[in-house]
Order: sequence, then C-alpha cells, then structure tokens
Amino acid sequence: MHSWAVYGAGLLDPDGYDRLHPANLDDAALGAASREALLASRYIAPNHPDWDRVDAYWNLEEDDKLKERLKAAAGVKTSSALYKGAGNVSLELRDGVITVEPLKYAGRGGFEGIRDLEPTKLPEAISDEALGAVIRAAIEISRAPWKR
Repeated sequence: MHSWAVYGAGLLDPDGYDRLHPANLDDAALGAASREALLASRYIAPNHPDWDRVDAYWNLEEDDKLKERLKAAAGVKTSSALYKGAGNVSLELRDGVITVEPLKYAGRGGFEGIRDLEPTKLPEAISDEALGAVIRAAIEISRAPWKR
C-alpha cells in the first residue's frame, strides 16, 4: 500500500506511506491502513520545495526494488507469477469524499480503468470497517472484472 505525491499524475513519494500488509487483514484494519495511506498522500506542484526530489525518486532501480519486495512477500520468483490473479484499487480523497476505483491488470505490471464501471464514492467519515469492506469488494472486481 502506497501514498502518492500528485501533480497531474501520481508519483510514489519517498516520504510517504509504503507498507506491505498481510492479505488476511480484516475489514477494519484494511480500512484503517488505507485511510493512513490516503492521509499521507500530498499535492506537489513544480514550485514545491520537494518537487525535484520526488520527481527524481521513482526510477527503474526503485521500481525493481519494489517488485523484488512484492515477489518476496508473495513467495514467488517471477513477475508473471506476482501478477497472476493480482488486484489493484485506486483510492482518492478529495473534498471530504473517498473515491474507490478497481483497476484491471493491463499486462507488464500495469493496471488500467475498467470500462463502464463507475467508481464508488464514500464520505470521508465512513468507518474503517465499512471502508475496508468496500475496498475488499473492489479488489475482487479488479481480480476478475469480467465477472461483474
């Protein structure tokens, strides 16, 4: 789970939230961790003092390190095994609304939106348990978007 530095697009933030969690988190723990990542995300414009450092942080070396961490945590040796059955959910917090959007695997470690699927919008004050339940449902859609 990661937080992002956002300006037009998102970049992983070297000062942000970057944690691996066990797959069996209950809904309340999943919601709490997700909220923590959301709150750690930040807006960084080109005039922000951290702009150059954040922009330079994410490179092929960091990408490779992250993939190695994920493969080790999943107990697999190849990227194809890592992404087999993987799910990805995008969360956004803006103006008191949390948007939850499942993404489908697009190959080569990338994910993309799912056609004709509207994101779920929730009030920021939603309980951690309810947030976690919505995220868990979105993960299942992400893993098998053809089943929805």
